[in-house]
Amino acid sequence: MNAIHADLALDWLRQAYAATGGAGFSHSYVPLLGWCKGYPETTGYIIETLLRYADIRQDDSLKTLAEAAGDWLCSIQHLNGAYSGLLAGHPHPSAFNTAQILFGLTHTNRQEAALRARRWLLSIQEPDGSWQQAAYVPGFTPSYYTRAVWGVLFSLQKWPEETASASMRKAMRFYTNRFLPNSAVQDWGFYPGQPAFTHTIAYTLEGFLESALLLNETEILEKTVHSAKVLADQIIRDGRPAGRYDTDWRGDYTFQCLTGLAQCCVLFHRVYEVSGQARYRDLSAQLQAGLLPYQCLHGPPGIRGAMAGSAPVWGPYMRFRFPNWGVKFLLDALALNKHSFDSLASVVTSPPPTHYPPARYPPAAASDRSLFWQFYSSFPE
Repeated sequence: MNAIHADLALDWLRQAYAATGGAGFSHSYVPLLGWCKGYPETTGYIIETLLRYADIRQDDSLKTLAEAAGDWLCSIQHLNGAYSGLLAGHPHPSAFNTAQILFGLTHTNRQEAALRARRWLLSIQEPDGSWQQAAYVPGFTPSYYTRAVWGVLFSLQKWPEETASASMRKAMRFYTNRFLPNSAVQDWGFYPGQPAFTHTIAYTLEGFLESALLLNETEILEKTVHSAKVLADQIIRDGRPAGRYDTDWRGDYTFQCLTGLAQCCVLFHRVYEVSGQARYRDLSAQLQAGLLPYQCLHGPPGIRGAMAGSAPVWGPYMRFRFPNWGVKFLLDALALNKHSFDSLASVVTSPPPTHYPPARYPPAAASDRSLFWQFYSSFPE
């Protein structure tokens, strides 16, 4: 079963790249409007997923696609080393997006481009370790920039630099001060004072987790695991994750952020690997079982294999859009453990079945799925 879902997701990513004429992976597909322009940020971290699956499946075409994406990223880098925010061709640089692109540059051994990007990020870092320049929201420094710290640290594993490592340690201490007494994190959403989608919550916590491990920061690691515990407790208590949470852990259950749900699968599995507590592995598996029915297994090419940003599709996260990073995180979730790797390695050669049994999931989500599929059943094959 996992191989079918992975086949469709990988085929969708191939389409998303072809749709731009090789100018990055299309940001998203929008019904009735079509494919968007390429999105440099997520093209950067899609590369690592493609290379993982190239290894799992021994598929050189995925490696070729990853290398082509790396070439494109090198071709659009600003002279100062930065990368633009938003879609391809946008003129203004972005600190966060540049750091995410570092993952792809490092995985494809683009040393010159990676070092230029890293130097630029270090050059605009504030004395307290934060990034305030080149922000998505001017004047706002969100806590999900922990994932930017991780991007820099990841590149440092291949190309070490002592001063850069010290700067990232300072950055982590800045963002660690955002932990609240209830283990939520201040400003972990896109906008100040607003509830955070599970997408940016997962960004924040995985950034803390991976950076703390690379820096050997035990205290930060413990705070992160405890925050993940509180989130897990909320999900288990309520029967499903909310689409977003405020800093008092009050959830908005009118929709699900499917991208964030996929990320939470990965996050909880990593917490299991770090802590050894099986409850996180089990929760990750349960969330994945609930996620898979939302992947579109039929419909026109721009939809088949993809996953909407929200369920229902008109929910507030990526409304009526099928973002490329949702597919990336779905693939990451499918490749979490040895059992998944084994099932993913056997590429499907027969046509997909016409009927898929419903996944086991808390009944509260059933109405969302019904509305979701009613909407898409209107599309012709």
